[in-house]
Amino acid sequence: MAAVTGVAGMVKSWNGAKGFGFLSCTTLPGDIFFGRSELPEDLKEVQGKFMDGRHVVFDAEPNADGRYKATAVAVPYVEGKEIAGKIKTYNPMKRYGFITSSSLTEDVRFQTTDLPQGTDPNAMLREELVSFEVQAMPDGKLRVSSLKFQNKKIAMRHGGMGMMGMPGMMGMMDMGGMGGMGGKGGMGKGGGNMAVDMQAAQAAQAQGLQTGTVKSYGEKNGYGFLNVVGYPMDIKFGRNELAGGMVSPGETVSFSPVQTPDGRIAASNVSSLSSRGNKRPASAMGGMMGMPGMMGMGMPGMMGMGMMGMGGMMKKGPATTETSTGRSAAGMIKTYNSQKGFGFISSPGIPGDVFFMKTSLPAEVQMHGKDLQGKSVNFEVSQTSDGKMRAQNICTPY
Repeated sequence: MAAVTGVAGMVKSWNGAKGFGFLSCTTLPGDIFFGRSELPEDLKEVQGKFMDGRHVVFDAEPNADGRYKATAVAVPYVEGKEIAGKIKTYNPMKRYGFITSSSLTEDVRFQTTDLPQGTDPNAMLREELVSFEVQAMPDGKLRVSSLKFQNKKIAMRHGGMGMMGMPGMMGMMDMGGMGGMGGKGGMGKGGGNMAVDMQAAQAAQAQGLQTGTVKSYGEKNGYGFLNVVGYPMDIKFGRNELAGGMVSPGETVSFSPVQTPDGRIAASNVSSLSSRGNKRPASAMGGMMGMPGMMGMGMPGMMGMGMMGMGGMMKKGPATTETSTGRSAAGMIKTYNSQKGFGFISSPGIPGDVFFMKTSLPAEVQMHGKDLQGKSVNFEVSQTSDGKMRAQNICTPY
């Protein structure tokens, strides 16, 4: 029996507490043993059912008893599965960091608000092992969702309750949407739960505006942040974006979302909806009295549909530039997530995997194509302003 490399298989069982498991493979006989030491560094503390049924790629070498043992086990990204990773950097002052993962080709950004419930936002999180899902942002970059620590020990070390199989911070948030977040136990300083002017809120809804709660605002610095139900990041606004005067932490406001050049969401036309504040958005409110209110009815706020799904309602600022290189290439779709709308192509002529968005696929594939992994494709190569390669105008025999 000789050693083999690059074998595809599936995890048949995994005991995270004891640190070993077994793989099944159509090309090798019997169950194939593997230990924790053969996993990438960012997978060594995964618990529960994370590994069960996972597709893997591994090398194998025969033992003295004639059975194969797996080595160098790699776990590629698969649609619908969580990803394991390690926090590469985290800056509590700037409220964001990056996670690296052996299953992905690029680091993924996360915000302080993505941390599991109860985690100390000032904790030293570098090198901690986590699991997460990913979302594709409008500029093609990836960001984290559903972030969890890989085991209870890590979670307890940082005061967090979120670990694999437990809800994170965003899953525990009040889905009422319009309640103030200031006051005792809130995120703002002072303010408390301020009464909302229902007529102003209805007018904002009619105008297609979004709503949020002022988390903080500093007149000296001239900017602040909003909390919005359904959106996992704080949204920044500046003094010049205040349409109706000053706002305070805990106050409910309406605003127009805009996309900044780096792909983030910012707020413009910020106006108070609190009854003690500026009671009206910019335009008139005629005919709004008979409209059902959005608050106090157990419904999520105007963000109930989620900031990620606003589509045409969002004003877009200058996008990250993407320039055609004039080259065409052939390759194979390595992974594709139809739900999240992105994937990666492996191409012999291009170093690293090439990112693509769902919108670069043919229209019929966008509508019906799900199982694209392993498909041969041709595509045009473009380059983003930060030097990364992207696939455009993909042709597939699907």
